[in-house]
Amino acid sequence: MTTHSPPLPTLDAHAHLGFGVPADELAQCGAVLAQTLSLQEAGKIGLFQGALVDRREPLVVWGVGCHPRKLSFQQAFDVERFHELARRTALVGEVGLDSGSQVPLDLQLQTFRQVLEVIQDLPRLTSIHSYKTCSLLLDELIARPISAPVLHWWTGSTAETRQAVALGCYFSIHSQVARQSKWRTQVPLERVLVESDHGYEDPPPAIPHRVAWVEYLVAQQYRISVQELRRKVWANFAHLIRLTHTLDMLPDKMAELVISLPLEERS
Repeated sequence: MTTHSPPLPTLDAHAHLGFGVPADELAQCGAVLAQTLSLQEAGKIGLFQGALVDRREPLVVWGVGCHPRKLSFQQAFDVERFHELARRTALVGEVGLDSGSQVPLDLQLQTFRQVLEVIQDLPRLTSIHSYKTCSLLLDELIARPISAPVLHWWTGSTAETRQAVALGCYFSIHSQVARQSKWRTQVPLERVLVESDHGYEDPPPAIPHRVAWVEYLVAQQYRISVQELRRKVWANFAHLIRLTHTLDMLPDKMAELVISLPLEERS
């Protein structure tokens, strides 16, 4: 008898969700890797109180991050606190570097290097911001390589993109960069995720529609169907989870979807 895998929802690799959003709205947003901007925000979500056990939306993974554009967040960064938070989730994000930030670059580098050093010993899927710092960020990943770097809304040159691929990076593609031919010519389909970069003030039920548009644009680049792309995005996500050994940290429904993928897609 033929068995069929359950239909796959959209998978948004980078979005921002308010912790106060009603559960019924979060239930309509598809699968989401929800980034935080600071350790303080992650604390409000309750990660310190074991929220990843007590609060488990079926398809939302809550991350822990420290955004490079926010001076107060960078100044308050504490590596021991970050390590404790990272132990409780499969996702680190949003972290990285930003040359347009008012935060001194030296402080950004200090924070980012500490984040990478923790993740070297505690592998996590890591969503990385790199606004106008693509080359510098790659230098940092060379110096402190990690298992599952995901470059968020990547705008690097063709040469930088090629270097990032060689370093093992994945790419979460936003609609505003999806039309660039470098995805088709430089990035293997096996390294692709899609994202909305959904904002805190936006309604979560809009996420699947926004991600579906990105899927359409990216599928055009790779000359495959949207359905094929969605399966590949989930397979790539499953591979990142395998690399980081974090399957048991996912919400049960998301873990079931990963396990339901054919073995050749999970490998």
